[in-house]
Amino acid sequence: MPIKEIFSVFAPLLLNPFVIGPISIMIAIAIGILIYDIYIYKTGTYYKITGNSFLSVRTNTGRYGEYLSYKRLRKFEAMGAKFLFNVYIPKENGETGEIDLLMISKKGVFVFESKNYSGWIFGSEMQKNWYQTLPQGRGKSHKELFYNPIMQNHSHIQHLNAFLGKEIPTRSIIVFSERCTLKNVQVKNNDIKVINRNDIFGVVYDFCSRTQKDLLSESDVSGIYSKLYPLTQVDEAVKDQHIKNIKHNLNTDPQPSHSVPSKAFSSTEQGTVHEEKASEDSAVDIAAHSEQSTTEQSALKCPRCSGDLILRTATKGANAGNRFYGCSNYPKCKYLQSFTDKE
Repeated sequence: MPIKEIFSVFAPLLLNPFVIGPISIMIAIAIGILIYDIYIYKTGTYYKITGNSFLSVRTNTGRYGEYLSYKRLRKFEAMGAKFLFNVYIPKENGETGEIDLLMISKKGVFVFESKNYSGWIFGSEMQKNWYQTLPQGRGKSHKELFYNPIMQNHSHIQHLNAFLGKEIPTRSIIVFSERCTLKNVQVKNNDIKVINRNDIFGVVYDFCSRTQKDLLSESDVSGIYSKLYPLTQVDEAVKDQHIKNIKHNLNTDPQPSHSVPSKAFSSTEQGTVHEEKASEDSAVDIAAHSEQSTTEQSALKCPRCSGDLILRTATKGANAGNRFYGCSNYPKCKYLQSFTDKE
């Protein structure tokens, strides 16, 4: 319903002297806030590009999270930044990848991946799967495994560069809702940030402040925007196919997002959850369920028994997806050595 119609319906009622009272005042305030929110929404870029109604956004967790991120960033529009939403980037295999939010500015292109999760989040930059831990009461918790959003956004950036036909300066920002706690998230790359939504403006402002020279010109910003804008206006068939591809990949990928066994909170942890460490006990579990790479083997020697160190990939525990060197004499020798891509 248009704002004028809302006001015309409720204004006479609220101004009636026989109706005015504490309850009507509260209702008037609530309606006033609603009208203001709708006005802000309809005058913003998010509405102009997506065309989504205020109600459809407010009742959809994913859309509302994207809108809230934009709402906190819209001040950058006064500085020349341009925003795009739900950008369906084509892939080499004919499928599409969806970028939730893009900010194109002279200081570079900011690529946002929005995660509207609750609970506690655990993960590291190179770990294939992350964990969402949800308390279930009575000292118990439930864990959900989901694909590393940094890797997900990195893929988006690669396809973005491929579509534009050139490398553009980008920043990758993973935005979790305020309802979750980033309990133990480890990121070393300075161009990547994993944050809660209430920190989004400060993080982007800090990036821009530290980038003293412009990385893109005004014509670059306009050119990138013009080329990407049509990808936000795709028809429903493209969107439906995108969803079908996601469901198909989840059904065929051996590493989809799924539940993992719950673990009780220890009374000594006082309400905190710790990631499972590769201690002597858990190392046995990791090594026992690891698979040796058929193409990568290490010429390193075990410092304990002089056996060969073999490159393996952990498939269980908080280190799932991480690669490490394990002794060829396992289980007799349980020596482990961390692996990095630089090696």
